[in-house]
Amino acid sequence: MKSLATTMKRSAFSYVFLLTLVVSFAHADSLKAIEKDYPEFDCYGMALWRAAMRVITAGSELYPSASDERRFAFPIAIIGYAIFGFVTATLASFFIGRDAEEKDTPVAGAKDVAVLKNEIAALKIAINNLTSKLG
Repeated sequence: MKSLATTMKRSAFSYVFLLTLVVSFAHADSLKAIEKDYPEFDCYGMALWRAAMRVITAGSELYPSASDERRFAFPIAIIGYAIFGFVTATLASFFIGRDAEEKDTPVAGAKDVAVLKNEIAALKIAINNLTSKLG
């Protein structure tokens, strides 16, 4: 859990989470103002529920009924997809990082690294041979 917390701190996860909350509550406020004539928006909780469903792109049984809400729905959905991508990338980097720490895990390009190590060793030997002949 500590390494996951470190990964989240490194990727500024808390800022993205805070931004998600701000966007959700701002969208709920706009929904409450725009949809005030509809009975399903008699409380702020319903507007917040609908905003959260839009941000997490889970959809809802309620679809945008006013044209003003439709204008907000698309950017909110785009923000939701970006947030989902960010969370997915953060978790993937955590698991990939954990895999890279394992000794038995093959590293991408490991064969190239081994070839380079062999070439460096051969160059060291050649340099030592030249310096011994010169000195």
